Amino acid sequence: MSTNQILDKIIKGTERINSKAYTLNRSLLLALCYYFIDGIQFRELKTALNISDGNLSSNLRVLTKVDYLKKEETVLDKKKIKYFSITKSGKRELEKIINWIELIKKLLEEDKNETEL
Repeated sequence: MSTNQILDKIIKGTERINSKAYTLNRSLLLALCYYFIDGIQFRELKTALNISDGNLSSNLRVLTKVDYLKKEETVLDKKKIKYFSITKSGKRELEKIINWIELIKKLLEEDKNETEL
């Protein structure tokens, strides 16, 4: 595949990705929720991403609103615990993001190979 063809696919790929899902933190949230099949707690997400409660809450709110994440709450020892898990549409969006990033990687590898010649 030529460099121009890869660039064309990258540009077209951006049109398929929901801009509400593609920020570094939101992509990482989708990936973490995908990895932890049974869901992951708010505090675990906060620790993993090393971000503030407010920043995490706003990103989770956006991803929940577009139906990429599902929020569940339970009470344990009189404390409300929030769990988040990825939805089917969230998995599809994460797959689009990963495919798009792989195209960029392929472009960089081709560029590197051409430079070495």
